[in-house]
Parts: sequence; structure tokens; C-alpha cells
Amino acid sequence: MVTMETAESPLSIPFGHWGMDNAINPLTVSWFVTLLLLFLFLIARSNLKAVPQGLQNFFEMIIEFVQGLSEPLVGKQAAFFSPLFFYLFTFILFSNLIGLIPGSACPTSRVDMNLGMALVVFLSTHFWGIKTKGFKGYFAHFLPPSIEIDPNSGLGMNILMRGVVALLWIMMPPIHLVGELVKPVSLTLRLFGNMMGKEKVLAVSILLVGAFWGDSFVSKMIAVAPGILRTLITVLGVFVSFIQAFVFMFLAMVYIGEAVKEHGEAEGAH
Repeated sequence: MVTMETAESPLSIPFGHWGMDNAINPLTVSWFVTLLLLFLFLIARSNLKAVPQGLQNFFEMIIEFVQGLSEPLVGKQAAFFSPLFFYLFTFILFSNLIGLIPGSACPTSRVDMNLGMALVVFLSTHFWGIKTKGFKGYFAHFLPPSIEIDPNSGLGMNILMRGVVALLWIMMPPIHLVGELVKPVSLTLRLFGNMMGKEKVLAVSILLVGAFWGDSFVSKMIAVAPGILRTLITVLGVFVSFIQAFVFMFLAMVYIGEAVKEHGEAEGAH
């Protein structure tokens, strides 16, 4: 009988014969993706040509895409952060795509994996924000803007404005703090939810094939429908894999850009 666990890994890979019953899991697949990317980078770098071909052309397209997207968002420090954005995009994309292979595991369908990447973005945002603007300059955006109170205004208006200023000083710092803490949670759960949802839908399609499959011709024909659905979902999963890698990278650019761009530079970008 097909269970949810076996449906999520429909190919039986006999690693148990070598004492490795759980050799294929999100952690080992993430190691494999890292080594695979390193191997592909080395191959592309070992045979650079003036007119790029093959892997060199593939990675240069991604690099140009990342740099073109990061320059207006991050500003003059875009070149410094581009390697981080590039690796986040390629790692998430390859992890998502490998998760579509039956019998494999999707690293990005785990909260801990996504949280690790989100924390890298979170810590980079605040570390480089403080390094670029200084402690006082960086945390100034947590505080309300200065509001000048006209001394010639009436007593009632004067009291009202001072109350508004006091209320802003009480409310804005915790609101900004919560907003910053929510960012890594949002990055984590957005990627996790989409990838885990895809994993479960693919598993359910296998369960339906096993549930409808019978001895009669009609039952076999009915069982084909979930199999076709699984194929269509897998094709759609390729597109979703790219979109989720793009969204994670794009939000990382936005968060880091907001932290490191100077005030005048940020206005110029608008």
C-alpha cells in the first residue's frame, strides 16, 4: 500500500544495503547542490572564452541579470553584494529543481534551511548598514522625523503637536523593530510554504494513482489522470522554482539596499 512517506519519494533507492537508510534527505541534497555548483563554476571558469558558450554563457546570463537588478536597488555597493545575490539565486534554483526529481529531496522545503539563508540576509543587512552609515546614522530611521512646532500657534495646537510627537516616539521604534524581525520570518515561510506545498501535491498525485489502480481497465484509465496531473505539476514546478529563487533574491536586494544606500542616493533612485 502506498503511504504519504513513500509517495513523497516514489523511487526506491537501496542505500539501506550500505547502512544508509536515510542517505537522501534535505541536508545531504543541499551539500550535493553546493558541491555541484562549485563543480560547475570551476568548469565554467577553466575554459573562459571571449564569446561565451555553454556553462560560461549560462552563468554570465545569470550574473548580468543579478547585477542589472541589484544596481538600482543597492546602489554603488551593488558589485560588492552581487556574489551573495548570485549564490542565493543559483542555490535556491538548483535546490528547487533537484527537488522535482522523484526519489530526491527538496532542501528548500525545510524551515531550517530557509531560515539559515534568511538569517544570512538579515545579519548582512544590519551589519553592513551599521558599517556604512554608523550606528547612530543607521538606527536613525527607527526614530520619528523631527517635527518643528510653531511657537506662535495656539496653546491647544501646541499641546496637540507635542502629544503627536510623543506618541510617534513611543510607537515608531517598536513598530520598526517588529518590522525588521518579521523580514527573515517572511523570507523563510514564503519559500518553505511554496516548496512544501508543491511536495505535498506531488505526493498526493502518487497516492491517487495507487488508490485508483485496480484490475479493471476502467480503474487503470482513472488512475492515469493523477499521473498526468503529476507531470503537469512538475512542469509548472520548474517555473515556480525560478520564481521563488527570484523572489528570495529580490527581497534580499531590497532589504540590503534599504540598509546601505545613502539618503541622497536613495532619493536619486526614485
